[in-house]
Amino acid sequence: MSGIRLVTRADDAGMHAVANRAIRESVTEGIVRNVSLMAPAPAIRNAYQVLGDLGDGVAFGLHVTLTAEWENLRWAPLIGDAASSFVRADGSMHFDVESLESTAPDLDAVMQEVAAQLDLLRNLGFPITYIDEHMGIGRVPGLAERLLAFADEHGLIANRRLFDAGALARLPGFQMPTEHPGTEMADQLATVPAGTYLLVGHPATKDEEFARFKLPGRPVGEEAINRNRQRRMFMDIEIVDYCENVGIELCRYCDV
Repeated sequence: MSGIRLVTRADDAGMHAVANRAIRESVTEGIVRNVSLMAPAPAIRNAYQVLGDLGDGVAFGLHVTLTAEWENLRWAPLIGDAASSFVRADGSMHFDVESLESTAPDLDAVMQEVAAQLDLLRNLGFPITYIDEHMGIGRVPGLAERLLAFADEHGLIANRRLFDAGALARLPGFQMPTEHPGTEMADQLATVPAGTYLLVGHPATKDEEFARFKLPGRPVGEEAINRNRQRRMFMDIEIVDYCENVGIELCRYCDV
């Protein structure tokens, strides 16, 4: 046995139907055991249709979303005008954490939005058990502490707290996948000492439906290639077989 416990997490469920389908495949045919949901994103209801029946083998989490990084796929807060201190002029979320931070957002309003996001996910039917941060929004001064208190109030496992307590660590030497994602991930895991590690990806596919989306300053289609590789990192036969053959324990947050 390897002594490696791997918390495998697929982020950005709800952003688009293509991502939702890819995440489902990463669970049913791959090694993903945690799915992080973006409540304000446009395909969140589709996410429940696609993912809602996955059962107890998967943990669902609130991926606290206060930014929208895509140039041509935008979303806005759930709380409408109450979010005026942390949105752009068009009402959509800022592109990155730095832009959000520069607005000196009203943290009370931010936490109202976080609560609305949790309510939406639970009302859809998702059994939310953990909380994490889209694009590391806990870097906004004062917000990380508020999110930890929110997690305690609502009985959620906080990704940030597991790291602070030393119960979870980044995967040493992790590099994003390139041409052979499953083999590359297996090779990386072969060098890792025993421990409990987090592996995060953003599964999608590079078909035409998703390839039209772009990040600011980047070419159309580039991120679709990257996210297709992240999907394969979770479900290529090489990584599935490796985890099984060497006894890597695939964990939900509640297993840590």
